[in-house]
Amino acid sequence: MSNVGSVQHRTGGREMGKSSVKVFLGMPVIMICLTLFTLMIVAGPAVCGGAEKKASLKIVSAWAQNNKMNDALWMLQKKVQEKSKGSLEIVWGGGPEAIPSFQLVEALRNGVVDLAWTAHTYNVAQLPVVEGAKLSRLTPWEEREKGISAFYEEIYQKKLNAQYLGKGTPGLTYNLYTTVPLKSIEEFKGMSIRVTPAYKAFVEALGAAPVATDPGEVFTALERKMVKGYGWPSLGISDFGWDSVTKFVIEPAFYQVDVIALAHINSWNKLPKDLQGVLISCMKEVERDAHAHFGKLIKQDREKITNKGIQEIKLPDAEAKKYLETAYEASWKEVLKKDPEQAPKLREMLGK
Repeated sequence: MSNVGSVQHRTGGREMGKSSVKVFLGMPVIMICLTLFTLMIVAGPAVCGGAEKKASLKIVSAWAQNNKMNDALWMLQKKVQEKSKGSLEIVWGGGPEAIPSFQLVEALRNGVVDLAWTAHTYNVAQLPVVEGAKLSRLTPWEEREKGISAFYEEIYQKKLNAQYLGKGTPGLTYNLYTTVPLKSIEEFKGMSIRVTPAYKAFVEALGAAPVATDPGEVFTALERKMVKGYGWPSLGISDFGWDSVTKFVIEPAFYQVDVIALAHINSWNKLPKDLQGVLISCMKEVERDAHAHFGKLIKQDREKITNKGIQEIKLPDAEAKKYLETAYEASWKEVLKKDPEQAPKLREMLGK
């Protein structure tokens, strides 16, 4: 079912010319129906008539409604409503139950949704270079100043009919969590660690044995000692009960979770310029607010899990440096291999 609204128009006159009537009456009924259906699909953001036009954009997220990955989405929704004085609204259109996470970008490309709250990571099959986005050590506003956001705009428009709007989880990092203590990165060798594609190359470079499982299987895998560790964002392990089978969290943290907001290019272009400006302005504000928000959540979550008995292991300076170098170099090798044309450009802009 299409999530793109239709545009309502008011005609200036009450009667059609005779020639128009003849043409209209001569059209087969099926053609009329098909034409109207097509117009509904491609109309873009819903715009209501009246003294002031109001636009409505339906957004679908790669995460369930109550997931923390959507926190900045709600910030954006509220800011847009307030700053546009009701002229623009963002309407929740569902999570992965509506469109599976890895299929969301294709739905966006085909104009099925107005906005997608997704992640660069989910779009690597279509745009291999964006696998490097998680390797940024910059803030969103630094990325805008250095032309990195403009780079994303260009490639998303070219390949996926999408307008890049901004980042949804700035400052949210990853950690490795284990059931055994570690003093050096050498001790990772041979250790079985549950992975996702986001940090698989890093785990392999540490000499550990990567194990792929669904999130729902992690608890059992830890409990039965099938794995001795896993990677996850720097908050949220308690949501799955993993804190009860985890003993250590390894510092330093690495990478950034790369949630982003995208708009279908037609939905974007059909917005009046002033509302485009409102949306981008709100996104920039949300990036700063979200950066502070996730920094605060990480501290709160760390206090929560350490109070439950999980110990924080801070690698010595020399080991920490080697650990991070391994994390970033291993992943950059993968990105450069997948997109030898664009990846060097992104790496140079990111300054690492």
